[in-house]
Amino acid sequence: MKTTLINLTCLVFTLVATLQIHSQGYIVPNGVNNIVGSGYSVVTVLQNPTNSNYTGFFLTRQNINTFLFDPFVDEGVRVFLVSENDPISLQAILSHNYTELLYPNSYVFDVGPFFYLGFYTSDTFPQNGVYTNPLFGWGEFYNNNGVIEMLDSALEYGGGGIYAGTQTIIPVPEPGSLALGALGAVLFGFRRWWQVRQ
Repeated sequence: MKTTLINLTCLVFTLVATLQIHSQGYIVPNGVNNIVGSGYSVVTVLQNPTNSNYTGFFLTRQNINTFLFDPFVDEGVRVFLVSENDPISLQAILSHNYTELLYPNSYVFDVGPFFYLGFYTSDTFPQNGVYTNPLFGWGEFYNNNGVIEMLDSALEYGGGGIYAGTQTIIPVPEPGSLALGALGAVLFGFRRWWQVRQ
C-alpha cells in the first residue's frame, strides 16, 4: 500500500510538472500618459513598474499633418506604427513586422482618423535592440487639428506582449516548466531504481 501511494505520488508530480505553465503578466496602471502642449505632444511610457521610472518621446508639429519624432535621451522606448489587434511582442519586433519611428524623422498623421503606436521599453539599455525585463504597450491617438492626443492605452509587464487596442496579454511559457518536468521524471526514475534495490 505504501509503495503504491509513493508511486502514485511520483506519477502525479511528473504529470503535473510537465504541463506547460504560462506567465500571464499584468496590465500596469497609468503605464502610458500624454501631455499636450502648444504645437507638441509628449508621450511618457513607464520603464519599471516598481520604481515609477518613465521614458518617452515628443511629437512636435511641423505642419498640421506632419510631426517630428524626438525620443527622450535615456534607455528609451522603441515606438512602432501598428494596427488594432497587432501583437506587440519581441517576436513581431525582431521580425520587423512594423515601421519603427526613428529620430530625427518626421511622420504624417492625418487630421481625424485614429492610429495606433506600439511601445517596447525597459529601464536597461537595449543590447542589439533587445531589452531585458521588457514592457510592451500601445496607445490609440488622433490628430486634433495639429495636436496629437491620446484616446486610450495599455502597458503590460511580465508577459510576452499585448495586442494593440486590447487588454489581452500574450502569455509566455515559464522557462522553469521544462526543468520542472525533467525533475519530475528524475524523481520518478529514482523511485523506480530505489524499489529495485530493495
